[in-house]
Amino acid sequence: MASYNKFNNNCYRDAILIAFINCATSIFAGFVVFSIIGFMAKQAGLEIPDVIQGGPGLVFIAYPEAVTQMPVPQLWSILFFSMIITLGLDSMFTLTETITTAIMDQFPMLRNHKGKVAICSGLTGFFLGLTMCTKGGIFMFELIDWYAAAWSLLICGITEVIITVYVYGHRNIFVNIQEMEINLPKAMKYYFLTTWKVLTPLSLIFILLLKFVDYIPAYSTNTQEKYVFPDAVQCLGWAMSLVPVVFLIVGAPLEYYKRKSEGKSTDMLSLLSPSDEWGPSFVKNGVKKPAGQPELVELL
Repeated sequence: MASYNKFNNNCYRDAILIAFINCATSIFAGFVVFSIIGFMAKQAGLEIPDVIQGGPGLVFIAYPEAVTQMPVPQLWSILFFSMIITLGLDSMFTLTETITTAIMDQFPMLRNHKGKVAICSGLTGFFLGLTMCTKGGIFMFELIDWYAAAWSLLICGITEVIITVYVYGHRNIFVNIQEMEINLPKAMKYYFLTTWKVLTPLSLIFILLLKFVDYIPAYSTNTQEKYVFPDAVQCLGWAMSLVPVVFLIVGAPLEYYKRKSEGKSTDMLSLLSPSDEWGPSFVKNGVKKPAGQPELVELL
């Protein structure tokens, strides 16, 4: 995570590398997935849509069956399930760190108790996950998978982009990057400016609209016939999707009343401006860089 990097870590290089590695991994995984599905379809004499549908059955039924038909199946089985375990652990490490970091940033007094925060977060996730270990756990899993990473994350992403680029300002972002001793080529500055201010917000809004236009109720494929969840369960899924949005809706008035109770200015400009304490604070050549907004410079 970025919070573990040094202040002058080359995040520009990391962003480019991660983008290319992510795309290359997806392309490689596509060759692996569809070659195995094609192999199974040929072996069974069926069309590809009739072999397997998406979901947990793809990992725990289709792939293990394909692995047993490969040369040295024991070796491929070990490699396959080792990959699944490491992928799950890696995902959980990232999720846990994201949650604990957010909690400790919101409540700085807990930073000296990181272990306890991590244990409490893990136990909370464990108890919530027990619902997926029951007889109908697969249905709960599919409901969460259907609604958890849905339109609510797109709304959070759109809000983050707008606040970062239009409220905090792209010039401040470029100044912060320059403070990290990263020199961006002028062409890349225009590229980032175009993507941040135009392409990314419009793309996310377009995908969000498609989510609502193409919405279909959640259903399960783990039965002989497609099972559409009842209305009460659909409402539970929508409630899960609303949780991140509720934090956005409730957080704004809470911050307003907090500033008002502390006697701080509550006009729109003050609410949308960084605090006096905002800014990098690190030791360089024995001198502590003062916190606060850096002087804006013309970077474009």
